[in-house]
Amino acid sequence: RSSILLLALVGCVGVAGVSSAWAQTPAAAPPVAPQAAVTPPKAAPSAPTSDNRIPIFALDARGTFARIGQDKLTAAGLSTTVSDLSARAFGVVGGAHVYPIRTRAFAFGIGGEAILTRASFEPVDATTKKPTGKQYNRRLRGVSGQASLNFGHTMGWSYLTVGMGPTSFESYLSTATPDGLRPMTLNFGGGARWFNFNHLAFTVDLRFYRTRAAVATKNTAARDNKNIMVMSAGIAIK
Repeated sequence: RSSILLLALVGCVGVAGVSSAWAQTPAAAPPVAPQAAVTPPKAAPSAPTSDNRIPIFALDARGTFARIGQDKLTAAGLSTTVSDLSARAFGVVGGAHVYPIRTRAFAFGIGGEAILTRASFEPVDATTKKPTGKQYNRRLRGVSGQASLNFGHTMGWSYLTVGMGPTSFESYLSTATPDGLRPMTLNFGGGARWFNFNHLAFTVDLRFYRTRAAVATKNTAARDNKNIMVMSAGIAIK
């Protein structure tokens, strides 16, 4: 009988242990640390494209030296000698140009220029330095349309140009008002612009004007055909 009681006591203890285990609350799982949100990398900004072409426009202002020469026909018309005619004249040139066709290799330009040069000579006494005769004036002036081929880039370029327009080349006495003719005159040449600053450049130009012969007028002497070389230098703005 005691054996049976012992077995019964052991069974009761086992059942009570199992019931207690089932009655316990399961342990909570350890918290999981939240993961930081992954931000996709930003695309690198594209490099800006650089436009190195010749700019769309340019303005010129230059001082000018012109070799206008001397000729016997003009001197005779003024009743003087060739030595009394100035062979050089000084003045100014202004121009405006646009470049409607531009590539990375060259640009085609159109525009216009105006030129005005003057010269005078008055004989003086070698001793007293006082005038001994009349004053003889000469003047080259005109306007012309221009077409050019330009080679370079936005900070500097060279060009070849040709133009045509009404141009007067007059020799007259200082007491007269010049009334010379203004025939259409061809000019051609070339030059260059160097932009040491963003918008301001140094520019040089060499041009030839093929002036036509002209008959005498009331106040202006006749002249022969003449090629006039005009050199100029100044500033340009783009």
